[in-house]
Amino acid sequence: MDQNEFSSIIDLITSQTGIVPRESHKTGIKNFIEKRINEIDLGGLPYSAYLRLNKAEFDILINAATVNETYFFREEAQFSLLKEKLFPELHAKLGTNALRIWSAAASSGEEIYSLYLLAQSLGIKTEAFASDINTCVLEKCAKGQYSPASLKKTDGTKFHYLLANYQKVDNSVDFSPEFCKKIEKLQINLSDENANFPKNQHIIFMRNVFIYFTTEMRRQILEKIVNESLCDGGYLFLSMSEIASIDSSILPKNLKKCSDGKVFYFQKK
Repeated sequence: MDQNEFSSIIDLITSQTGIVPRESHKTGIKNFIEKRINEIDLGGLPYSAYLRLNKAEFDILINAATVNETYFFREEAQFSLLKEKLFPELHAKLGTNALRIWSAAASSGEEIYSLYLLAQSLGIKTEAFASDINTCVLEKCAKGQYSPASLKKTDGTKFHYLLANYQKVDNSVDFSPEFCKKIEKLQINLSDENANFPKNQHIIFMRNVFIYFTTEMRRQILEKIVNESLCDGGYLFLSMSEIASIDSSILPKNLKKCSDGKVFYFQKK
């Protein structure tokens, strides 16, 4: 595979998903492509042309190209804020109505299960949604089975007690099929302006995803999230390391930046 063909494939990934692979990821992507070329019958087509004609193959490539690292109760301080302030406030306003939570870049699901478990522990009726562009990680989310690596000793430990009823002797986590069904799973490309996002969400987590996007794509995604999905007064959480990348030039006018101690987040006006 020559450099022009590889550049064409990278351009296709960016145009279809908004993802701009970092240089550190390109070697892995190239190795995967060369492996796939030897595995499948391209019918005499270049791989880039084959991808344009075959959505299933494009999904396979995207599954390989996206990095999906997560664990339970990641960035513990955000969960502390939810437990101590935001969840109780929303619960008081909603009464018996359901709190709606969307993990918009859910990866393998540890994030949405963490959010659901925390809301459940506070007696809050909850509707939960998990979405990702990667179908493989959504399948893992649907199974609800996690190795001990999904729990970290350096972060999230304050809330590990919420997993106790689902842990095995080796500290792996296994949610029952009935419990897993409480989370609605959706394949969503956040950069697709025609994608159907969950509506009227009170809490949206979209962490560790903006690192893949250009500034303009970040602006477009924020506009769509705020205008189509986040309800008035609702909260949007990014990774704490991503906050600095969100300045006034891409922040929707109806979204304000808030802070509580060292925790920064956004609220729809």
